[in-house]
Amino acid sequence: MPVTRKIIIGLIATAIITFTYLGFRFWHDTSSDDSEDDIVIVHIPSGASFDVILDSLDQAGLINDKISFRLLATATGADDDIKSGSYKFQRGISQARLLNALQEGDSLIRVKVTFPEGVTIRRIASIASKRIGLDSAELVDLANDREFLASIGLNASTAEGYLMPDTYFMYWGAPPELLLREMAALFLKYYDEQKKKRATAINLSPYEAVTLASLVEGEARVDEERPIIAGLYLNRLRRGMKLDADPTIQYILPDGPRRLLYDDLKIENPYNTYTYKGLPPTPINNPGRASIEAVLDPAKHDFIYMVAKGDGSSAHTFSSTKGEHDRAVAAYRRRVKGNR
Repeated sequence: MPVTRKIIIGLIATAIITFTYLGFRFWHDTSSDDSEDDIVIVHIPSGASFDVILDSLDQAGLINDKISFRLLATATGADDDIKSGSYKFQRGISQARLLNALQEGDSLIRVKVTFPEGVTIRRIASIASKRIGLDSAELVDLANDREFLASIGLNASTAEGYLMPDTYFMYWGAPPELLLREMAALFLKYYDEQKKKRATAINLSPYEAVTLASLVEGEARVDEERPIIAGLYLNRLRRGMKLDADPTIQYILPDGPRRLLYDDLKIENPYNTYTYKGLPPTPINNPGRASIEAVLDPAKHDFIYMVAKGDGSSAHTFSSTKGEHDRAVAAYRRRVKGNR
């Protein structure tokens, strides 16, 4: 047999053996779901190049052959389509399954993140940045982008008030639009047409009802008082009185929340309900279900004043006249002075 022919046959045989071996390594999965010791956590930073990703996977012991993995990723276009985040894999996962998981985000680790009632957009951004590595500045910008808000079903100038406080499970490095979309979707599911009709029944637009609920959320510290506070604010609105709501001052303070000073009540700002009548321009936080329900089903009474009791209970004293209120304020000051 001529030497050239032997060389060609040898090369073909080598290629067949190589591709068979690599194919086995790429498609055969030797991972076992039974052993936690074989779990590998790997983090893919947002915007990372494929070289950085490849090095991370290799250092984690998930890559059989870097050159072959790169070739497969390039051939399938996966090298430009890998989702960032923290992943959990079993050692021995096939290269094809690994690559597919990185493209689809199937093995991304979900992180539990809770946003409390009354949380503001800026607070949401701060919590999300710490818990899931989200870009806080980008979230704030998107939450005030009318075009984006319309795309997630919110016809408003800001998402403030329309992001449902709750516990969510997000993957590390999730884009801000995904979190905002999920929070808005949960709010819209809760604040349905029936609740909007209930708002209309008490002479509030659906938008006004949410804004009022944000004030109730900012003021109430005792659940039983939410309907009372909602009724009080409604009484003041009906009488054409300023709401004098402290939470609206806290909202505009650059260094808040903190103890309010007399001068704070004079701040020139449309959110200042001590100087402007009616509701503030937008909600001042994202109220929870209890505060929204309190507005839709307010307590019926004659109260138009309230002041903290000052006894450490977080409860209020409610009054129907200025005289009653003045006496309640004096009692509050005595208690506070006595506790110092």
